[in-house]
Amino acid sequence: MMTFFPVPYEDEILYSVLARYHVRSGNTSYKATMKDLFGSTSVTAVMDLPSNIQNLVNNMPLNSRYTEEYLIKSHTLFPFYSAFLPPERAKRIFESMKGDNGGSIYSRTGIMASSITLNQHFKFCPVCAKEEKLQYGELYWHRVHQIPGVLVCPKHYVPLYNSQVPVRGYNKHEYKAAGEEDCVQPDIVINYSDDVFEKLIILAEDAQVLLNSDFEKRNIEWYKEQYLAKMMEMGFATANGKVHQKEFIKEFIHYYGEEFLDMVQSRIDVDADSNWLMDMLRKKNKTNHPIRHLLLSRFLGISLSDLFHKKMEYKPFGDGPWPCLNAAADHYLKPVVSDLKVSYSTDLKCPVGTFSCTCGFVYTRSGPDESEDARYRFGRIKRFRQVWEERLKKLVNQKLSLRETARLLGVDPNTVKKYAKKLGLTTYWEKRSEADSVYDNDGNIYSSMNLDKDYYREKWNKLRKQYPEMGKTQLRQIDKALFAWLYRNDREWLNQNSPDRKATNAVNSRVNWNQRDNKILSQVKGIVDKMMNSDGKPERITISLIGSKLSIRGLLEKHLDKLPKTKAYLDSVKETNHDFRVRRIRWAVKELEKEGEELQMWKIMRKAGVREKYVFELEDYINRTVQL
Repeated sequence: MMTFFPVPYEDEILYSVLARYHVRSGNTSYKATMKDLFGSTSVTAVMDLPSNIQNLVNNMPLNSRYTEEYLIKSHTLFPFYSAFLPPERAKRIFESMKGDNGGSIYSRTGIMASSITLNQHFKFCPVCAKEEKLQYGELYWHRVHQIPGVLVCPKHYVPLYNSQVPVRGYNKHEYKAAGEEDCVQPDIVINYSDDVFEKLIILAEDAQVLLNSDFEKRNIEWYKEQYLAKMMEMGFATANGKVHQKEFIKEFIHYYGEEFLDMVQSRIDVDADSNWLMDMLRKKNKTNHPIRHLLLSRFLGISLSDLFHKKMEYKPFGDGPWPCLNAAADHYLKPVVSDLKVSYSTDLKCPVGTFSCTCGFVYTRSGPDESEDARYRFGRIKRFRQVWEERLKKLVNQKLSLRETARLLGVDPNTVKKYAKKLGLTTYWEKRSEADSVYDNDGNIYSSMNLDKDYYREKWNKLRKQYPEMGKTQLRQIDKALFAWLYRNDREWLNQNSPDRKATNAVNSRVNWNQRDNKILSQVKGIVDKMMNSDGKPERITISLIGSKLSIRGLLEKHLDKLPKTKAYLDSVKETNHDFRVRRIRWAVKELEKEGEELQMWKIMRKAGVREKYVFELEDYINRTVQL
């Protein structure tokens, strides 16, 4: 049993605590230290996911309050590696770390199967090292610095460096403490491009959040469904979950850049039959490295909190309830429909919603909705049922004209004829068909067919007026039945009264871009205002980041020219790298003043996370702004 145990520092990995124990114990051999710590000399010194924690706790001094759970969750990489594992597997790993079955831990986490390799040496932050030497008189190994893929310090925004201490030493029982002699910054300073550096900072911060949070464990399928729902919303996948693979991969690589993906061991081979990015969406039971989950969720604009706790749903038709479009019902146009089933049309290349009302009326329409008005249109009626049919019977008994009956029921005359026949109704217009017939000046009969033509022609003209930018083919897709009737019965008129051939662009042609511009401008202003006035660490104002936060990144990057007001505003507020560094400086000054710290150049630069190479660029500004 130990007579003392070092107090773990903030973010200190357990390996480091045990190494400091060895130094302070005065033991001349590591086996003696192992005996003190675990009551055994056969335990292996493991950096990230150690085992035998229960024996360690049992050997603690009598007044110790440390528990297995505290040490595992607060001072190992267990929270990071277990975050995306199913609950039962995470629990088994936790139990293995408590006990002496450490051999299966790596395989259960999926580390061994991952193409992301473990660090070969302990990493350190030179600024952390200086601060710890001044504050504690010694250095220690940080948890977050040892995560593969974390290449910068999320606290000081400086590159991490390899120490001279290997993660797997020559002596498997050796705990090697962090020392000044082993943590020497090399003469060749690591220098990342601004774009890469900012992405590395974001990744390090996300990894730190994952490390310090106890998110609810979910099954693997949960994350795949979360990602697919967001991809459907962004246009990277169809409503039935089919991914537009080439476009998706292209955008992902463009967003991060190949240089960055290489650095975090996540390069994507576009020519290969499979790659890790698509595997995350396809393979049901395969676990993926947490770093890659962080990359994908950040790209899709999903916060870690939402990823774990908020069920993502693709809603191409917005939130219900939706209006009933049964013109025969008392609740016509009222939001009473709650039953919606979404499918995907391979012909139209868009989602199709089937809306079923309790009155029996079922209709479909294509999406996604571009405006509120879209909720009040339908593409096809699938079922009428009792309420509509009873209304038809009453109208027939009232001996109204065919066209008036059709108008009151919200359908075309042929539909009225069809269902009247189906219900076995004796109709007024059939009895009076000859009497209702009129003749033109040449003596030609103007029959019910001609009356129907007027109805269909009027309907076609209304459709053209509603969608003035659409061509004939696009109008046909909106109302196939209308087009088919005119084509069969009134083809010459249809050809003469159809718009000229236009390039197929069905989605864009239905958009009211002016209306959308105003709506998006309001949203963009709101998010920019929130970012500029946040008390937290500043984020650079870029079109990509704003688009990600609003889940419209693809729209802003591809169609910004169609949003002139939004474009003008974004051009006026988006930040250059210099602008962003200046804003970080202002934020750092305020934070230091709140903390009662003396305003010194090096403190401001460090707090702002601005690298030393920019000190000359910003020195004049800082001196003008702050009385140093």
